Amino acid sequence: MLCIIIATGFAYYLAAPVQDFYCANMGQCTGGFFGFDLGILVWIAFLYIFFITMFLTVLGGRHQYWWIGIFLVPAILFELTIDPLHIFFPIILGLIAWGLGTMANKTLQKLAPPRTSKHG
Repeated sequence: MLCIIIATGFAYYLAAPVQDFYCANMGQCTGGFFGFDLGILVWIAFLYIFFITMFLTVLGGRHQYWWIGIFLVPAILFELTIDPLHIFFPIILGLIAWGLGTMANKTLQKLAPPRTSKHG
């Protein structure tokens, strides 16, 4: 549960800087839809997908992929509602987060092996 709270906090606080970086360096950003900019909500969803996938992959645990799927359902439904033609971007972000999380998990297992040992 703590992973969900931390991932949501990271997504909320990093959405505006990431959107500003993207708009300034990589893409074009519009003024919004009738004065309401959905862009920040989309970036919150993107970052939520990234951090949930990465944190739950790093920590592993029992049925980690079920939990990742359960916690990603609201974000995916939001993405399908707002921009169904670009659903590939959150999927790519999730795969990148999964790869980074898997590498971090393997690194942590090598650096801090379990306390139980075969030698007593």
